[in-house]
Amino acid sequence: MGTPPSDVARSNKRAQNAFEVVFKAMVTVLEHGLSGSARARATAQALAALCVGGMVVARAIADQGLAGELRDGCMGVALKVGGWDKPEKSRSRTSQPLQAHRRRA
Repeated sequence: MGTPPSDVARSNKRAQNAFEVVFKAMVTVLEHGLSGSARARATAQALAALCVGGMVVARAIADQGLAGELRDGCMGVALKVGGWDKPEKSRSRTSQPLQAHRRRA
């Protein structure tokens, strides 16, 4: 999802359909991880939207420290809501995957 959703919304149907395919795939992956939840699909959709929205806002912020905090916050909330944020496996703000992600954004 490299193109911001606002640009996709103004694009042609082909671009919109491609974005939809990727978004649905993201929801499906999240939904499988929430299989024990009665509201797995709705939660997966909300988590996917949170992730996409967080990235869009973070990319629009000039202060890279603040942008990183926003990405970390969105990821933390998504993990907690999804039930994946277990104390023994929780990530610190300095974890390698998050640092690698910050460099790409």
